[in-house]
Amino acid sequence: MNGSQVELSRRGFMAGAGAGSLALGLGLAAGAKAADGKSMIDVGAVTTPVSDVTKLPDAYHLLNVRLETGFVEEKKSWLDAPVIAHTSTELKTLRIAGGKIAEILDSKAAIPAGMATYDAQGQLLLPTFRDMHIHLDKTFYGGPWEATLPREHGRADRIAQEREILLKLLPLAEERTAAMVRLMHSHGTTVCRSHCNVDPVSKLGNLEHLKASFERFKDTLDSKIIIFPQHGLLASNSVELMREALKSGGVSYVGGVDPSAFDNAMEKSVDTTVQLAIDFNVGIDIHIHEPRQTAIPAFNRIMDHMEKNKQLQGNVTFSHAYSLAELSKEELSDIAARMKALGVTLASAVPLGKDAMPLRELHEAGIKVICGTDSTMDWWDSFGNCDMLQKANEIARIQYRSTEFEINRTLGYATGFVTPLNDKGEQVWPKVGDEASMNLLPASCSAEAVARLPVRNAVFHKGKLAYGTLPKAG
Repeated sequence: MNGSQVELSRRGFMAGAGAGSLALGLGLAAGAKAADGKSMIDVGAVTTPVSDVTKLPDAYHLLNVRLETGFVEEKKSWLDAPVIAHTSTELKTLRIAGGKIAEILDSKAAIPAGMATYDAQGQLLLPTFRDMHIHLDKTFYGGPWEATLPREHGRADRIAQEREILLKLLPLAEERTAAMVRLMHSHGTTVCRSHCNVDPVSKLGNLEHLKASFERFKDTLDSKIIIFPQHGLLASNSVELMREALKSGGVSYVGGVDPSAFDNAMEKSVDTTVQLAIDFNVGIDIHIHEPRQTAIPAFNRIMDHMEKNKQLQGNVTFSHAYSLAELSKEELSDIAARMKALGVTLASAVPLGKDAMPLRELHEAGIKVICGTDSTMDWWDSFGNCDMLQKANEIARIQYRSTEFEINRTLGYATGFVTPLNDKGEQVWPKVGDEASMNLLPASCSAEAVARLPVRNAVFHKGKLAYGTLPKAG
């Protein structure tokens, strides 16, 4: 093992297990001090990932970057045909300028004197990750630990709790969002679409704070906002509030939730949502968790509107859509064909243990599938860590075989299907001129990254370092 490999291994350990070991050591030390009557660690304070990172120049060279170059087939005596057993890689030098990849050079290429130069230490380069369904406007993260409370009346209990807690959290909203963005960055995500509550309790308060937070992170995060009538569009009389939110600007999608189960008026709820989108020339992203009996008619009504209003085509997302998991292969094929023809996107948080979504079937049918982490450590769900690579891992384990090729293909669920290799094993990313939004990980290939979930040691957004460290070369 050479010197750079030793350093990379050491850095990977410190960024992963080392942090946990340090925390344990401090905890033991605190316990000893407590016995002596001295101060203890404040376990009620949450330490979010660091926000101070090295400011990189507008132009620099990045040495020893590991790029995937193709699949390697091997013949095995017990198999009838050769199989993809490995992924080949090469070390390259990248020149980054103006937020883009300006050149891809041989690893031994001479670097002009005086040029800022950094060392990737042989780490794998992957595209940035995209969290396309998250609620960044409301979370317990960044504050004291709270687990979700039991429910006796389904989502009605969650809405009742939300009505109680929203105003209490409103003054903390920007800092909580900032903590979540830093957490996203630490896991390699620099692109997101966030839902944002518009409701009679917080009114437009959450929206104002979310816009301010996104402005704060504009250099390291590409973001879009979906206004979301969490308490029901009609049920909570939120139509005018939604209009106010759209008039305020900065909104890309109008949301909705369960037009039958929440609003008890599917046709009116869907029609009102569609009209808001048309009036303000925005897209639609609607949560529908309902069973097939009510969900499928709602989806078809939305698609009826899309056929009549061309501006909606390619700009509508069905979120969750658990009902699709209830359909037969023939039924799924029929609705998938209509969704594809109209450019409908499917967003999923990859539910585990139930409602196993046919994400692979929909992706392979030509549907644009996007993934997200949904609720993240809030009163709806105690879990969630903003790690999109983990979502790819979960999809791989649920719907793909644990082979080099199939695990490699699941990376796309985390990256919006921007992947280093295409299905034929041809290198398609990065190319000169591509945006320099990318991750450096201590892994040998995409399949290993998905399977082993290594730390993200350096996270770039348009050439800027959003998280992690990058040692200078030499």
